[in-house]
Amino acid sequence: MKGFVILPFLFIGLSLNAQNLLERYPDVKELEKALDNKDSLQSIILENEDFIEGSLDGGGELIGFYDAANNEIRKITVTLFLSYGIQYYSFYLENEELVLVRDCAKYFGYDTKSHQMDKNKFDGGFDGIYIFRNRKLIDQISLGHNRFEDDSIDAEETFLKELEIYKKKISEKLEIK
Repeated sequence: MKGFVILPFLFIGLSLNAQNLLERYPDVKELEKALDNKDSLQSIILENEDFIEGSLDGGGELIGFYDAANNEIRKITVTLFLSYGIQYYSFYLENEELVLVRDCAKYFGYDTKSHQMDKNKFDGGFDGIYIFRNRKLIDQISLGHNRFEDDSIDAEETFLKELEIYKKKISEKLEIK
C-alpha cells in the first residue's frame, strides 16, 4: 500500500525535474521558445522514403525550418508512425549546431478483447530532453522507456548522427527547390 502512495509523488518529482532542466539553461529555453514562435522561418517537408531508409509501418514526416535568407536550418521535427505508437523528435539548432533535442514517444494501448493495438488510445510513453554544447551532450533527463536504456546505444552519438542525416536530406531538397 505504501508503494501506491509514494508512486504518484515520484512521477510528480520527475516531471518537475524535466521542467527544471531547461530552467538551468535559460539560453536554451529562450532559443526553443524563439524558434517555436518564429513565423519568419520557412518550412520544407519530406515524407517517408524521402528521408527514411527502408520503410516504417505508418510512414513518417521530416520538417525542416530554415531561414530563407541564407538557407540556415534552425529546427527539425521528425514524426515516425510505428505499429506500437508515434515517435516525435525536435532538434533545435543555433548556427546549424545542435543545442536541444526533445524526444517524445506515445505508445498505443492494447485492447485485450480484440488482442490488438488500439490506435485511438495511448498507454504510456516517453519524454526526454537533451542539452548539447559544442557537439557534446552536457545534460539530459528522461521519463519512461526509450531506446537509450540499452547501454550499447549512446544518446549523444545517435542524435548527432541522425541530425547530420536529416540536415543533409533537407539541404538536398532545398537545392532542388
